[in-house]
Amino acid sequence: MAILDQAALRVLIAGTTHVLDRNGKEAYVYFDTGDQAHMLLDDGEARRGKWALAEGGYVVDWDNGVTGRWALDHEAGEITYVNRDRDLRVRLAGILFGNAKGLPRSA
Repeated sequence: MAILDQAALRVLIAGTTHVLDRNGKEAYVYFDTGDQAHMLLDDGEARRGKWALAEGGYVVDWDNGVTGRWALDHEAGEITYVNRDRDLRVRLAGILFGNAKGLPRSA
């Protein structure tokens, strides 16, 4: 694994929307330039929480009580989210600048 360092994460996370490939369906996570994160899952579930860079990656504490501890692994042409608490990997399909999906969305 080639885990991205804190300098790379500062550029790739704050103020961007990550497009995640979850088994062929897209989910979106917007990280504002402060500490708020918003997620829209492929099944329509929306979450909000607080994110922060942490050693070896970042942490997001979602309002529903779930905490995600993620590192970003890279190899040529691909970045993959690696869950630091479980054996879970999610492909990063793209990075969009700003709040590209208008999160949070009202129902």
